[in-house]
Order: sequence, then C-alpha cells, then structure tokens
Amino acid sequence: MVKTRPASGGGRIVEVEPERLPRWVANFAERNGGIATHHAEGNAWTIESNEGTSASVVWTLAGGLPADWLLDDDPLKAAEHLREYALEPRRIAVLLARKSAYSVGVLADGRILASKTDTAYVQGKTKAGGQSQQRFARRRDGQAKAAEKRARDAVFAVLGAAEYDTLVTGGPVEGILEDARLAALRPAVHFGDIPEPKQALLTETAYRAIGFRIRLSA
Repeated sequence: MVKTRPASGGGRIVEVEPERLPRWVANFAERNGGIATHHAEGNAWTIESNEGTSASVVWTLAGGLPADWLLDDDPLKAAEHLREYALEPRRIAVLLARKSAYSVGVLADGRILASKTDTAYVQGKTKAGGQSQQRFARRRDGQAKAAEKRARDAVFAVLGAAEYDTLVTGGPVEGILEDARLAALRPAVHFGDIPEPKQALLTETAYRAIGFRIRLSA
C-alpha cells in the first residue's frame, strides 16, 4: 500500500513498496508529460518532469541512495535496478514499542527467525486526590518500570548475540535502548507512526524499511 503525507516545507512524501517503484516512475511520467532528466545528487535520485514537477527518491533503509550509483540512462531501467537492490536478501532486526507493549525480532526474506512480543498492564491515570492519587501514581510508575525491564530483557535475549545486517525501530524505544547491554544497537531507520506492536507488525515494518521514500515538489 502506498502511504502519502504532507512534507514539511511543502509538497508530499510518498512511501512506495520496492516492487512498485518502476510502475510508480512510469505513472509519474504519464501524469507529468514525460521525464525531462534524472540524476543522482547527494543521497537522492532526482527525477524532473517536462511539466516542472520533481520527485526525489531515497531508499528508506539507508537514508538515501549513494550519489555515485551508475543509474541507467533510461529512468525506468534505473527504477528496476533500484528495485532489485532493495529486494536483495538481508537479515533485518526490528524493535517496536508503544505504551507498555513491545515486539522484537530478526527476519530474513520476510521470515521471522526469532522474536518476542508482549503487552504489560500499566494502570491508567486516576482522578482521585490526596494519598490515593499518590498511591496510584507509585503503583503506575512501578508497573511502567517493570514493563520496560521486561522489554529490555527481551531485546537482549533476541538481539544480544544475533547476527543481522541492520536494525529498524518504531515507536518510543529510547528507554529500552538506554540499557547498557544494548549499547551497541544503532538503528538505521526509525518509524514514529506505528500501531500497537504485534508479531505481524515485525514483518510489515521490515518490508516498509526496504521501500522508497519519494518527495514530490507539488
């Protein structure tokens, strides 16, 4: 599914699945009077249409495309090259967190090799005042800390000695990664907009990470 959102400073950001990139480029050309030129600049592949609209393509997982890539003279062939590179076999570690839930795993070619997923109960806020409010607050804080500890232990158990090519994270994982045992974990890409972490979301996030982000000028 193609995801679209407004871009800061104007334009739109479109997330395109790796298999769909050649078709997306073909549709872009059809909608905008054909492609006038395309080139690699910085970490992006920029496509300029005959009608003035531009599209800046970056590979999500690497934060961009190397500027020295030898792109084909034909932009559709270039898109096919990028698709094939994005779909090369990789081991991807994924860590997701949201409220008191987490999911962590290692995937290869879309298959989960190892994972742990859990949701802990953390009491909501209360309107009670005085000592009751303080008691509820202490209980809630204790539950939250216990949930984070379980998440840290799970991440260490799954990723501590695992072999993988890159780490993808989603949601508020900062508290989990503060664990000294996880100091070597360095996310290559982070998604802030995730639903509740579940095992199925590991596969979806790994797939999202090998897709492309395209910024349209209009």
